[in-house]
Amino acid sequence: MKLAVLGLNHGYKFAQDSKQIANVELVAVAGNDELAKQRAELLGAPLFVDYRELLETCDLDGAIITLPNHLHEEAVRLCAEKGIHVLVEKPIAATVADGEAIIRVARKHGIHLLVGHHRRFSSKVRKLKEMLASGVIGDLVGINMMFTLAKDHTYFTENWRVTKGGGPLLINAVHDIDTIRFMTGLTIERVYASSQNLIRKNEVEDTASILIETAEGPTINYFVSDGVPAPWSYELTTGENPKYAHAKGDCYYFFGTKGSIAFPSFTVYTYVEDQYGWDHPLQLEKMNVQDNDPMTAELLHFIDIVKSGASPFVTGADALETLKVILAIKRSAEERRIVEI
Repeated sequence: MKLAVLGLNHGYKFAQDSKQIANVELVAVAGNDELAKQRAELLGAPLFVDYRELLETCDLDGAIITLPNHLHEEAVRLCAEKGIHVLVEKPIAATVADGEAIIRVARKHGIHLLVGHHRRFSSKVRKLKEMLASGVIGDLVGINMMFTLAKDHTYFTENWRVTKGGGPLLINAVHDIDTIRFMTGLTIERVYASSQNLIRKNEVEDTASILIETAEGPTINYFVSDGVPAPWSYELTTGENPKYAHAKGDCYYFFGTKGSIAFPSFTVYTYVEDQYGWDHPLQLEKMNVQDNDPMTAELLHFIDIVKSGASPFVTGADALETLKVILAIKRSAEERRIVEI
């Protein structure tokens, strides 16, 4: 299988992993800064400054697109026109119109489209999904979520991250929203959000508070900030990405009629049978879940898709639903009103 990686920030890990997989050739990479040049040299792969030239020049079976969000539609279209199967990083696009265009062009040219919501491949996420479905905490009543950490100052030197199309809602919250949709199977119907740029004063938000309502009834409270020294985020608490310093703690809390679960510690709180209420002590149980590398699992799945024609685990249509929620959150914050999905 001949593979290219377009974008060497998030895409660098995919490129590294691909070189360790039998019968996969990393043909070329694309990037247009000094870091990309350094990483291409470490990979021993030809570097194209213009990803369009790479796609025009190289013979490929698959491409991994980790370019800025606003370039996803064009990159997928160029791949589709050449019959190249695609793994496109989340969000599927910067706008719903672009997302719909990506789905159409992939269907038109008969290519497989996998969207990079890699947390769906996490052993922890899948175990939590299984536990919620088992009814261990009864009927789900509500969820509290947090994404709170401090990104390095150098992270914001790339202009697209601090202008329209960037910001922690589209870059990070889209992961949390997709993870919750996947874990619970809930249908998000409406949102009310307040966002601020108090920390960096950039064009896009750095902090947001969000109330989410679902068709099934449970509500979700969600706080987001990428400029506060805090450990309560998926990235820091799960320890799945060695790039981040691992911090003990939880980032999601699930509340049910029979108990509650904190994630990713898998701390379960319930009452002993025939006991209920604040006069009785809560019973605490912690579960151990074997770790895995979700991004490597996602890459292996993409390779299987290209080689065998397997169905993508994260489809364009499903990823588009997550994008719609995120854009509704942004619109709610901008217009200061409840927004229906």
